Amino acid sequence: MALDRTIYDREHLPGAIFVDLHVDLAKPGARAETGNAKRQYLVPTQQEVADSLAAWGVARGTRIVFYDDGNNRQAIRGYWLMRLYGFPRDRVHLLDGGLKVWLAEERPTTPEAATPTRVAATERLHERDESLIATADQVLTWSNAASAPGGPTSILDVRTVDEFLGTDVRAARGGRIPGAKQRLFTDFVAPDGRLRTGAEALAILQGTGVNPEEVRATYCQGGVRAALAWFVLHELAGLDEVRNYAESFEEWGNRPDLPVEK
Repeated sequence: MALDRTIYDREHLPGAIFVDLHVDLAKPGARAETGNAKRQYLVPTQQEVADSLAAWGVARGTRIVFYDDGNNRQAIRGYWLMRLYGFPRDRVHLLDGGLKVWLAEERPTTPEAATPTRVAATERLHERDESLIATADQVLTWSNAASAPGGPTSILDVRTVDEFLGTDVRAARGGRIPGAKQRLFTDFVAPDGRLRTGAEALAILQGTGVNPEEVRATYCQGGVRAALAWFVLHELAGLDEVRNYAESFEEWGNRPDLPVEK
């Protein structure tokens, strides 16, 4: 499954179908807690994900491989969403490095679009796995602890430095969650486009002054870059307590009841 239409139309893996990040994996809309703010990255419901699986032609027993054209973040959003709703872990995969690595290895591509056939019965999804997603209330608790003298570094901000400092404002308020440490999400991606290993990820955290065992949530603007950091830390480095704060700063920065630091 590919995740960039312009590139998909030019070339993609033979047999790959197109999946739109902003249609299937993240939903536009609004939430009462963020007022009139226009949201772009709302987490789809279980039913919405089930409908997408049916439209993609994912029958029971089917294996899914997500890939994108760059550093894996869009593909990992798809992977994380499947894991969130209980799609069998042994049948959802990431093509590490995506199209970039595929082309570097001179593997075949095609411009011919693949049209999926909708299926009536697909995998039975579960209620969302709360161990994989952080809520604002949980993040607030971790933020308060991290802001105390000598407190644990529980929150990892994987946005740009300008977003972290509040000079690049993408919500009603700019800045960061108090107590968060910043590390750009691309630091978890190697130059060839593949993800860093678990050992490399742990070294990156330690080099940032973060005890890996203390990290509880990753966040960005809309939970896409954060999903990549979650994948490397949770799935590769084995930090089972790490969650993706999927609502991220799109929620936090638009909620006046939550503290922001600059």
